[in-house]
Amino acid sequence: MKPTRNSIVLCMFFLFQLFATPLFAEDSGKITGKVIDVTAREAMVAANILIEGTSLGCSTDLDGNFLIQAIPPGTYKVKASYIGYTPVVKSEVQVISGQTTTINFELVAVGVTTDAVVVTAQAQGQNQAINQQLAADRIMNVVSSARIQELPDANAAESIARLPGVSIERDGGEGNKVVIRGLQPKYNNITIDGVRMASSNNNDRSADLSMISPNMLEGIEVSKTVTADQDADVLGGSVNFKMREAKGEKEGLGVEFLGQGGYSNLSDAYNKYRNYKFVGDVEGRFFNQKLGVFLQADVERRNLTSNELTGTYTNQGKSQVSYLIQSVNINYIPRDRQRVNGTLVMDYKLPEGKIIFSNFLSSGITETNNYQEMFIVNSSSTNQNQHAYQFNYSKSTLNSITNALNIEQQLYVFHTNLKVSNSYSETKDPGDWYVNFYQSKAWGSSNPYIADTNLNPYSIATTVSTKQDSAFLNYMAATNSNSMERQQTVALDLDFPLNISNSITSTIKFGGKYKYQTRSYGQEQYGTNANFNSSSASGAVKAILRNFPEIGITNPSALTYTNIPMTTFIDQNLNFGTFLNGDYTMSNPLSQSRLSQLLQLAHDSVGNTSTWAEAYARNNFQSLSYNYNGNEVFTAFYLMATINLGTQITLIPGVRYQDIKYTYTGIQGIETPVFYQIYQGYDTTYSSDHPYWLPDVNIRFKPFSWFDIRLAYSNTVSYPDYNALIPRIDVASGYISFNNFYLVPARSTNYDVYLSVSDNTIGLFTVGSFLKKIDNFIYAKTFNVTGAPAIAYYPLRFSNRNPGNSTYTISTYVNNPNMATVFGLEFDWQTHFWYLPNPLKGLVFNINYTHVYSKLEYPYVIPERRVTVGRVTTIVPAIDTSYIDRLIGQPNDIVNLSIGYDYKGFSIRVSMLYQADIFQVSNSWAQLRATTAAYKRWDLSAKQELPWFGLQLYCNVNNINGARDFSVLQMYSDIPTSAQSYDMTAEVGLRWQL
Repeated sequence: MKPTRNSIVLCMFFLFQLFATPLFAEDSGKITGKVIDVTAREAMVAANILIEGTSLGCSTDLDGNFLIQAIPPGTYKVKASYIGYTPVVKSEVQVISGQTTTINFELVAVGVTTDAVVVTAQAQGQNQAINQQLAADRIMNVVSSARIQELPDANAAESIARLPGVSIERDGGEGNKVVIRGLQPKYNNITIDGVRMASSNNNDRSADLSMISPNMLEGIEVSKTVTADQDADVLGGSVNFKMREAKGEKEGLGVEFLGQGGYSNLSDAYNKYRNYKFVGDVEGRFFNQKLGVFLQADVERRNLTSNELTGTYTNQGKSQVSYLIQSVNINYIPRDRQRVNGTLVMDYKLPEGKIIFSNFLSSGITETNNYQEMFIVNSSSTNQNQHAYQFNYSKSTLNSITNALNIEQQLYVFHTNLKVSNSYSETKDPGDWYVNFYQSKAWGSSNPYIADTNLNPYSIATTVSTKQDSAFLNYMAATNSNSMERQQTVALDLDFPLNISNSITSTIKFGGKYKYQTRSYGQEQYGTNANFNSSSASGAVKAILRNFPEIGITNPSALTYTNIPMTTFIDQNLNFGTFLNGDYTMSNPLSQSRLSQLLQLAHDSVGNTSTWAEAYARNNFQSLSYNYNGNEVFTAFYLMATINLGTQITLIPGVRYQDIKYTYTGIQGIETPVFYQIYQGYDTTYSSDHPYWLPDVNIRFKPFSWFDIRLAYSNTVSYPDYNALIPRIDVASGYISFNNFYLVPARSTNYDVYLSVSDNTIGLFTVGSFLKKIDNFIYAKTFNVTGAPAIAYYPLRFSNRNPGNSTYTISTYVNNPNMATVFGLEFDWQTHFWYLPNPLKGLVFNINYTHVYSKLEYPYVIPERRVTVGRVTTIVPAIDTSYIDRLIGQPNDIVNLSIGYDYKGFSIRVSMLYQADIFQVSNSWAQLRATTAAYKRWDLSAKQELPWFGLQLYCNVNNINGARDFSVLQMYSDIPTSAQSYDMTAEVGLRWQL
């Protein structure tokens, strides 16, 4: 609902009244101070500070500092508490009118009896996470800085995956995106220091997390609920990566260096040039500790080789149980990923505030050689089964930058926070290409087609002919693409105390945000329109024979037509090894260098139509139809309050107004019979505005110091994907691709209940439940339209055309008229056994379990059909119907188990991740729906401090049991739709700290 002029005026008048009203009596005072660990002398984050007998209190910040305002003059007892430490109470604390009283706390870890003993490293990280989670004003899970730095994961995504309700998606075995509470990555909000990461995907709004090194992080926060001061364009959850700042209680420089090498079992060799990581950082405080500087550079190279399989299927007639294989593809994919990350964080402490200038840069290049073998199955006697070989080359560059200037200052009674930020992402693929060879009658001339139903792909792949001289050059293509997104944001937040009495206190907070985003995608493609197995490519064939005399044709000019055999382009030195654990066998590896020469010959010939004709030229359809550009303007303002009713009840009501207006330009056109050369398309610009009022309330009831209940109600939205929103229309023979620019955002009403038990012995045990009701969920829809109604899906400039009686298959995106429901349970227990006798007191334990249930009704259309009974034919009209299943990307069950042990300078952690099957592909035909198979993986990390120069030796062994990502048809647990094998990897490194 768009706000009326009266509602805006009313809100502005209310805010004016807040500014104009005296907020608290002039005879109040303040208490400030710091909390540190008495033995480690380090600041303690999220320690709880409470003035006993009142509801006045707060939590410490990242520097361990705290500030309590609006305290009536008097004498008080002030308590500092922190799970894992013995509480400390300061008596006779005097608060004087108009003055600031300073008190500091030094806490001692439980179980520590002498100054020579410190809390174990993993337990310290766990304590930090527990206390930050308990101090949060919303339901949140935390990965603390101590845990990140103690036993680092491969990247930030892997660290998040250990939290309840979180699963991850992988690329090349490396975690890169998170699924929160069963909702896909595009439904989650990813920020760095509160700045939203620009999307690196040209289709949706998801961000790639593999670029973020854990070494540069102060902590990770995963918010499951929202308050009014947070962006509400999220359905699953929000992930915030907090960058490290300079630490230390004394001036001077600290230096740290890390170097590691790696091993990939799938590559079957240790290669120091393919698996390494070097991290160096410098940090220090200057000018009486007011100025802090943290600078880090991270250079790494990873071998992400994988074995992969994909299978595609179609339905058999009207049966809901039989399927036919369409194709089986097996791929050997060596990936070489090189990445450079840089971080610069500068902070300056003001008398009552802080200025932080935060910068993050990541640039990664992934070079991929994809050796692909394809078995293309035809069930019609008019077609022949095909066996194809293809080599795909890609060298993709992903750049990401975030910059943020944050000014935090106390102005009279107002605590102000001004943030100006920039976020940028660019994905460049300047030279992707592929070359394809084709073998017909791959199963022999006596069996030109396969019509058997319910076959296992293994039987297809193992019976095909693999003769090198039976496959010939078919297609080749090269693509240059680039996507870019930039966000520029300014946000202002203000809060102030408004206390009625010592028992009823509150903080009022309000603010706003403005964000301007630009986005574009473009691609240019050259390739073959007429394949090299046809006589129309004879000129190109002769040119190839002249440049590759080893093919053996002595006089190519005299030929009218011939095939180019694959034999010349085989790499005799490449061995695919044991493929997919020996389940399949790949043959005839193609030579990357020879094919590159072939493609260069074709590319150099562009424009020489007399020789190459249609064999290799610009593909005008591909070079125009998918391009787009546009902008989004995001505005928001909010008002909220944090109200403390004694020490037991905290209410956080709020309301947020959030609006997005997007304007995008895309291509709308009709394919001609010669669309390769001529594409009839034109630019179309479309704008849409989506304002929302979004109320929420969070409640915490804490009847005992060791027990609290949290309740949350919120409203959030999710904006359409780019590939659904861009005003693109493409009309082809019998097919229309219609992007639906009339889509409205999905809106979710969220309910959460969380119970927590915490003390120094139990640690933290939580039980939570959540329910999401999502309206206007966006999904892909395909249906048929015959005759005049098809005009509604034509580009406007071509709406005067007559489709006659043609039937078109319409592919589009729609808002689901049915409500989606997501329900879940989360259990989490974190503890360490400090109270047990040696050597058991060094144990650190964490286990969490999540169960998610979702339901969505997927509409589809049974097309019009003719039914003949005897001599009578009846036309049965199309029927609108539906089926019910889970949401895409949702697992049923997730289990994370972690057991750590510390003894003096030695630390070790064994962890296990289990994910039940995840719903992946929806389809109106039940036998074509797909899920993943259950996934279980074991990892190990270990560290040993060495007695020289602050050195530490560590190792990580990932995927010890060689777990595979495996997807199957939902009705057939042994029929794969995809399989990816990465096998075990190991890293050994040395860290030096000064």
